[in-house]
Amino acid sequence: MDNQKKCLYEKFGGDQQVSELIDQFYYKVLFDKLLRDKFLKADMSRVRYQQKRFFSQMMGDKNTQYTGRDLIEVHKNLNITNQQFDKFKTHLKNIAQDMEVPIQDIDELLQHVENHRDVIVFQK
Repeated sequence: MDNQKKCLYEKFGGDQQVSELIDQFYYKVLFDKLLRDKFLKADMSRVRYQQKRFFSQMMGDKNTQYTGRDLIEVHKNLNITNQQFDKFKTHLKNIAQDMEVPIQDIDELLQHVENHRDVIVFQK
């Protein structure tokens, strides 16, 4: 059994599934009153592209290199709160559940995201 050798990216189903997750995610975010203002000035196709690369690398894809701006640089002037970060995670969780991703893989994904809270939330 090679399954425990698989990284989260592979367990999710690779590029297509990660793309689907991120596309669905931003669709939800842009309708969320708590979050959408953070993206008003953003080039959303670029945001989605960079986020897909970031998530792929974060989830263990060896072939993807995130080449976007430093996370602190990107987020430091957005005044993102813990409440907004939590909402972001809730959307991700719900979409992954809708995609029928196993709960342990969702938990692993959310833990990866949680590990970045300190470089995203600056509004303590």
